[in-house]
Amino acid sequence: MPEVRFTTPTTRSSNVLGTVANSLANNAESSTITIDNSADKFPYIIVTLKLGSITPTAGGTVSLRVTLNDGTDTGDKVGGEVYTLPLTSGASAKVNVLRFAVPGVSLRLSLINNSGVTLAGSGNELYYRFFSEAFV
Repeated sequence: MPEVRFTTPTTRSSNVLGTVANSLANNAESSTITIDNSADKFPYIIVTLKLGSITPTAGGTVSLRVTLNDGTDTGDKVGGEVYTLPLTSGASAKVNVLRFAVPGVSLRLSLINNSGVTLAGSGNELYYRFFSEAFV
């Protein structure tokens, strides 16, 4: 009987966040960035979010909002799926890695800052890798 296993993820992307999260105010949402999955149609994505050094307040978080494009229209930033990422306490750079299922379309990602402080003016990065399942 065949087993289902995950394939080796694609090569890690370059930093797609650019400067959209630099100095992002507390309780603010960044502009969107686009990740196109419409050609390869991978079912899963690994996202690595790295934030420059900040000292969040107790219970501070950042959230990643994922909205989809159906080939013509993109959902408004009030909808979509939101993944809330806790932040470690203390003054340091922060790293979160998450995995989630995605459809074979173009994705729009935005970052919501609920850390209690303004994000660092530099050093904010977002990388991704796609992967799928295979029968072996």
